[in-house]
Amino acid sequence: MDICQQVERIQDEMIIIRRHLHQHPELSGQEFLTSQLIGQKLTELGIEVRQWETKSGVVGLLRGEYPGPTLAIRADIDALKIQEDTDSSFASVNDGIAHSCGHDIHTTVLLGCAKVLSAMRSAIYGNVKFIFQPAEELLVGAQQMIQAAVLEDPAVKAIFALHCWPELASGTVGLKKGAFMAASDSLRITVTGQAGHAAHPHKSIDPIVIAAHIVTALQSIVSREVAPLESAVITIGKITGGTAPNVIAPSVELAGTVRTLNPALRAEMPKMIERIVNHTAQGMRGFARVDYVAGTPPVINDPFMVSLIERAASETLGSDKVIYLENASMGGEDFSFYLGKVPGVMFRLGTASEDPASHLSLHNPKLTFDEKAIPTGIKVMSAAALQYLQLNQ
Repeated sequence: MDICQQVERIQDEMIIIRRHLHQHPELSGQEFLTSQLIGQKLTELGIEVRQWETKSGVVGLLRGEYPGPTLAIRADIDALKIQEDTDSSFASVNDGIAHSCGHDIHTTVLLGCAKVLSAMRSAIYGNVKFIFQPAEELLVGAQQMIQAAVLEDPAVKAIFALHCWPELASGTVGLKKGAFMAASDSLRITVTGQAGHAAHPHKSIDPIVIAAHIVTALQSIVSREVAPLESAVITIGKITGGTAPNVIAPSVELAGTVRTLNPALRAEMPKMIERIVNHTAQGMRGFARVDYVAGTPPVINDPFMVSLIERAASETLGSDKVIYLENASMGGEDFSFYLGKVPGVMFRLGTASEDPASHLSLHNPKLTFDEKAIPTGIKVMSAAALQYLQLNQ
């Protein structure tokens, strides 16, 4: 029985699992029942299960019939702090928690891969490590698992992952070589002035006015210091300061995010931001402190791994279902930490149907996902895994 036949045989079962996961979402670091279900399903397949130290997160190891390398496939399992607003019969029953990013589908696809590949163990050269990772939404889960040696014993040589994408039709996949998603860093700026009466601004140093100039000046970095063909985003999403309309506050705090695709540009950003912020504040008699915290690196896809996914998708879906994406996303993903250790690829799984709600953006409480995407993901992942191991035996 080939992969496509295997997937057709199990797809109804996978949809039942997906609906259960969707109805019972759990927040980052609290995916205990989700992990319990995953461990149970892997055990039933005869796959070696390693419960993670945090008890939220599971790793399954499928040992093939023949010696060879170890390939990892990763799915994130956590949900969002969002109140689902759909009329689905299997909508979330956990108040204020929802799988509005599609991680329930990611988890189901990986369980489907485990089921298909375990049935084809006699054709596997090497091992497949199924990584069910917690806490992606907090961008910390991948690092936690890496630090706990998830890429070791046996050592992982390459890694795959997918992500739901409502901008692509269900039944298709989206690929891109090189930069795929952006680095996501955080920025906090504290502007200090001198408090006073709003009616006598000349006797004070107004940090709110300084902060306003800083927000505007920061945009000149992207428009005038970053090459036009490079991609970068500096967004100040939060400003906190002041207690009353007739009082000049002593200080203001700004918080934001910085997104870049190019690692070299990412390394320069803190210096450019600090220069603009400090000089702007000093020029207006104030003081500013910049706290720049590096978050997730950019997701850089390995060209060979992308080609492998393209071949697997063309063979299982048809070449017309494989779409090369023109642009990277400026969203962040902690899958990038794995790619800092081993070569790999993340690709898009189309989830849009004729339902307008399936075209809404990720993290939208009204977003729905076409479940026909589940067999698509299983076919591509399973075929790519077999091909990788056969090529590298």
